[in-house]
Amino acid sequence: MGMSEYKKMVNNILFNEEFYDLLFKDGIKPFQKDEIRFERALVALNHPEGKQIYELGPYPGTGMYYFGANNKIIGLGNSSADFQDKVRKIGHNLISINFDNTEEIKHLIKADIVLVMEVLEHIRMPYQFLQKLVKLLRPGGVAYLTTNNRSYIGYIIKLLFNKPILDSIDSEGSFYPGHCRYYGLCELNEIFSKMGFTILQANHVNFLPDASLYKNVVFGALKNFLIKILPIRFSTHIEILIKKNE
Repeated sequence: MGMSEYKKMVNNILFNEEFYDLLFKDGIKPFQKDEIRFERALVALNHPEGKQIYELGPYPGTGMYYFGANNKIIGLGNSSADFQDKVRKIGHNLISINFDNTEEIKHLIKADIVLVMEVLEHIRMPYQFLQKLVKLLRPGGVAYLTTNNRSYIGYIIKLLFNKPILDSIDSEGSFYPGHCRYYGLCELNEIFSKMGFTILQANHVNFLPDASLYKNVVFGALKNFLIKILPIRFSTHIEILIKKNE
């Protein structure tokens, strides 16, 4: 099956319902607003084929949409029975795991690639989580991680107006455990080096969906313009590509 046919199948099975978001127009599919992020990941990982890939935090399956046709994708995360059935229909596995208690991942086959995209900010015990990430990769395997930049200009503006930048602690027990912590690039580089990784890439990046996708297009255009003209240290995200030492 070619990639285009595969994407159509994933779209029909995983994304056949209406999606609603506070920022984006009703009906915008997750793979549309996340296109820049996943296309960048594909380039960073040299468009892998025939690899064992674990996607941590797989809902709503965007990693499968972009990586899955020529790879063995195993999603790790808490998801509904309906979503798990859909994942199986497109030929992949989904293993339900509580990321704050990930002891069971040590029994899994070691991965060539682990995608940790927009996950770390949700983790209540990040050091333990990252220790398990080391065990999940085979020697020489790589992990691609993105997470919110703690110096993002949007957070600075919110703090100036005394607005919250993290989700309420009562989200901890919900289907969507909210953002509980943000990170700096140097902080993550240091911890990954201590844990036995080689840093291949470490960047501040801006993931900016096209303004036309926003409910308020003018707001989207102004937001994107402001972020683009500011120094990169105030970017929306951090991007790190790491390799587990042999």
